[in-house]
Amino acid sequence: MRVLITGMTGFVGRHLVALLASEGVQVHGTLLPGAGEIAPPGTHGHEVDITDTPAMARLMAEVAPDAIVHLAAAASVGQSFSDPDGTWHVNVEGTRGVLEGMRMSVPEARMVMALSGEEYGRVPLDQLPVTEHTPLNPVSPYAKSKVAADHLCEHYHREHGLAVIRLRAFNQVGPGQDLRFVLPSICKQIADAEMDGDVVCALELGNIDTRRDFLDVRDVVGAYSLLLRKGDPARTYLAGTGHSHAIRDLIDIAVSLARVPVQVTSDPSRVREGEQPDLYASPRALQDLGWAPRIPLEQSIRDTLDYWRDRAHMEVD
Repeated sequence: MRVLITGMTGFVGRHLVALLASEGVQVHGTLLPGAGEIAPPGTHGHEVDITDTPAMARLMAEVAPDAIVHLAAAASVGQSFSDPDGTWHVNVEGTRGVLEGMRMSVPEARMVMALSGEEYGRVPLDQLPVTEHTPLNPVSPYAKSKVAADHLCEHYHREHGLAVIRLRAFNQVGPGQDLRFVLPSICKQIADAEMDGDVVCALELGNIDTRRDFLDVRDVVGAYSLLLRKGDPARTYLAGTGHSHAIRDLIDIAVSLARVPVQVTSDPSRVREGEQPDLYASPRALQDLGWAPRIPLEQSIRDTLDYWRDRAHMEVD
C-alpha cells in the first residue's frame, strides 16, 4: 500500500508516519517549499504548495497513492484571530488543491481528512457529548476554515464520487506538539526549571477550569490508519474519549511528575471571551469499527514531559 500524507513533518504527521511505516506501508509526504523540512527516514518527501492545484495533480500522478491523509493545515485557534486570511488560505484552498489533485489524477484512491472538534464551537452543556449529528457552530477563524474544508470534502464525495472520509478529532496531546498549545507549554517550562535548577517553576496560564476532550495523538493516528482501510465516506467520524478534563487536571498531573515545586497563576487577561466551558465527543462511529483510545492521560503527560526534558538536555549538551 502506498500512502501520501500532506504535512508529514507536523505533530500528527510524524506519529502517523511512524505507525504506517511499522505496518509496512510505503509512505510519501508533502514538505513545505523553502522551509528546509526533511522527510523522516525511510519515507519519500516532496516539496509542494498544497494550494497549487496543478502541482498537486502532478504529484499525485507521480506518486499514484492508494490512499491520502490530508493533515497539512494552519492549526492554531489563537493565531487564526491574528491571521484569519492566512488560516483560510491554507485550510480551505489547501484542501481544495488536494481534492482537485485527487479528482484529476487518482480518483480511485481513498482519502482521510483531518478535521476538528472546534467546528462545533458553542454547544449547550445539556447537549453533550457532541455527535456527528450535532450542529456545527464555529466561533473562531480556524473553526470556520475547518467547517468550510469539511463541506468541501462532503461536496467532492457527493458530486465526484471520491472516497473522502472525514475525521473530526478533538484535543490531541503527546510528545512533539509545539508550544502554541497548553500541555507542551506547561511541560517545557517544568523541564527548563528542572534543568536550570530553579527553586520553583512559576506557570502563568489562562482559564485553567476550561474542560476539553484530551486524547493521545498516537490513538488518533490509529484512527487514521483504521479509516484508511475501513472508513465509510457516507459517515462522519469523531475521535474523542467520551469525557472531558479541566486544564487544571493536566496541571495537577504534570506537577505530580515534576522534580521541582510548581507555582501556578491563572491570568484572567489570557481568557478568550465567549469560550466554551466544556466540550467532549462520542466516538461511537469509530467504536463501531473497533477503535478505542488506549493511552491514559497520565502517560500522555509523562511522555510529553520526558520529550521536553530530552530537549532541555540536548540544548545543554
